[in-house]
Amino acid sequence: LFLGAAVFARIGECTLKNFKALLMPAALLILSGVVIYDRFLDPTRNHSNPVGPVSGATLGRGYALVVTSTLGEAWNIAAQAVVDGKSIAEARKDLQDNWLAARTKTFTATVIPEFSKVLPEGTEPKSTEDRAAVAKLWRDFAKGLKGGR
Repeated sequence: LFLGAAVFARIGECTLKNFKALLMPAALLILSGVVIYDRFLDPTRNHSNPVGPVSGATLGRGYALVVTSTLGEAWNIAAQAVVDGKSIAEARKDLQDNWLAARTKTFTATVIPEFSKVLPEGTEPKSTEDRAAVAKLWRDFAKGLKGGR
């Protein structure tokens, strides 16, 4: 680039101010080209699964911790409902409603994005291999929920 600047300055077609104005866009263009090549065009890179495999067991173990925590919090809410004078039936309904809301929120935020790496959300498996991959992920998730590895 410095050689280019010297050449342009020497022949008088480009002032230093113009060169500086073009330097940032040129650098961004070069960087973009390198990133595109590295991510998509490099023949030595394996592009089949860039995000890596999803570990259903690890995901299940993590979700199990959240589920038990949210259950504990739901019980605390139900206990407070009893203290506040609600009936046992109302307190149990509060327990169920709060636990369902917390589980659903966490599942949507943490599990669905990982499951979508195997099968995009809202789609159906297109092949026997897709079905096998989903079934394996779900079984591994269940094993993780049970504390297995």
